[in-house]
Amino acid sequence: MVSRRTIFIGVMLLLPVLVYIGFGAYALWQTGLFRWTWWIIPIFWLAAYLVNIFWKRKLLPDGSTQTANHWTPNDETANRIIRKHQEQVETLTAQQLTDIQFYVKSSQELAADLARHYHPNANDPVSALTAVEVLAAIRLAVDDLEDWFQDSVPGSHMVTIKQWRALGEAPKWVKRVSDAGWLASVIWNPLNAAKFVTSRLTLGPITEDLKSEILATVYLQFMRHMGFYLIEMNSGRLRRGALRYRQAFERAEESQKEIDTKIDGQAEASIPKYVPESVVIAVIGQTNAGKSSVINALLGRRETATDAVPSTHSVSRHVIPVPETNETVTLLDTPGYADADAPTVHKKHLKSAISEADIVLLVIDVHQPARTADLEVLRSIQTAAAQNSKYRPPPIILCLTHIDLLSPVMEWDPPYDLSAPQSAKAESIRDAVDSTRELFQDFVVDVVPVCSDEDHDRVYNVDPGLVKAISQSLNVGKSVGLLRAYEEDLDRDRWSALLTQLKNSGLEVVNLLLDEGNQRTR
Repeated sequence: MVSRRTIFIGVMLLLPVLVYIGFGAYALWQTGLFRWTWWIIPIFWLAAYLVNIFWKRKLLPDGSTQTANHWTPNDETANRIIRKHQEQVETLTAQQLTDIQFYVKSSQELAADLARHYHPNANDPVSALTAVEVLAAIRLAVDDLEDWFQDSVPGSHMVTIKQWRALGEAPKWVKRVSDAGWLASVIWNPLNAAKFVTSRLTLGPITEDLKSEILATVYLQFMRHMGFYLIEMNSGRLRRGALRYRQAFERAEESQKEIDTKIDGQAEASIPKYVPESVVIAVIGQTNAGKSSVINALLGRRETATDAVPSTHSVSRHVIPVPETNETVTLLDTPGYADADAPTVHKKHLKSAISEADIVLLVIDVHQPARTADLEVLRSIQTAAAQNSKYRPPPIILCLTHIDLLSPVMEWDPPYDLSAPQSAKAESIRDAVDSTRELFQDFVVDVVPVCSDEDHDRVYNVDPGLVKAISQSLNVGKSVGLLRAYEEDLDRDRWSALLTQLKNSGLEVVNLLLDEGNQRTR
């Protein structure tokens, strides 16, 4: 998009022209007002010149690259490659930025760098891509670029390629005509000499800067859209085509209408919906960490046992509504993983629940000094994500329980302001949160202290504290579930898709032969 700086300077340049048009050059001359208004253009142009000097331009603003919630850590790293290519804009000339072949070459270089990132051990990483993936990436990038030009570039529907190339180097005759016009105006009215000098000193450099910024914006948008879909292509998400990709990841109503139209109203039957109906949250933790109590507090009712003896031996599901929305989340109550006598089946249940989870809620007893088991589970989640990089790892929220038993034990007078503790209990809670966050900072997105002791009427910070933390991760959790469902579906019917393609190609061959036979008989 055009920056605020460009808009401001453009207004400074155009405003005096609009003023002159408003008054009417003829009326000014006839009434003698010209002698009182001649200073408007020089003053505004000088002001624009000063703004251009002191308000430094930034050709590569923040947000020049495009990201997506469903991106994996590997995709995020690839996005830095796009940013690196965009940084070259500072060294590009206007001639390059108006040359179509330069854009073709730049996209090829970017594609090669991204392919090497995703396939570092391949001799020719680009050759591993399918024709459908390449065509889908081109189609999606071109569609997005067309939309951007239509919406954000004034007059884009009227500018020809020849006129676009002319921005790179203005013909010499333009300057000569301009100089002749200024000479005639000075001879007609000597006061125009001041405007001529002001124009040469201010308007020329400003228009060059504005032209460079507009051309740079086009280049950055081109690299942004091309890079985004090159990442989607190399990640394998385009292997079943653009329509299926759009159905899964795009939210624009126009895109959905296009999909429904192109597949003759069969969208529901042929392309499934991938957005999960309910975000799945795996509640994990050591034995007696307080998982069941936290779940009961979230549910607002007692549904799981909370005895001192470990009572959760398999995974149980609980559905709860999300406040102020029509959505729900599904809580998976899992077996405690620090139980020395836990059978293998319990570990299997835990692993299955984590693999199904869109969000992981790790419950830790603030009094439990042993953290090795928790760290091992988190490392296993991290390792599994690294081994299967096409999936996005679920965000992990850490819930600290039993904070009411922190020293001083006899004090319990919530709420507590941890940003500015006013009591010894508040300081103890804050210190526990800080030390826990430091220990688990490489794994978790948030640490929430709670008390969920319903038996003693001590339920604190579950709502809004824990509920708020979960709500803030819901969008990421949806993306985790969406990407998992999408990837699983892409390979589910590939053989039936192959059979359909063979059938369609066979029918086309038969039709061609029939047409050829009919032509011969004529």
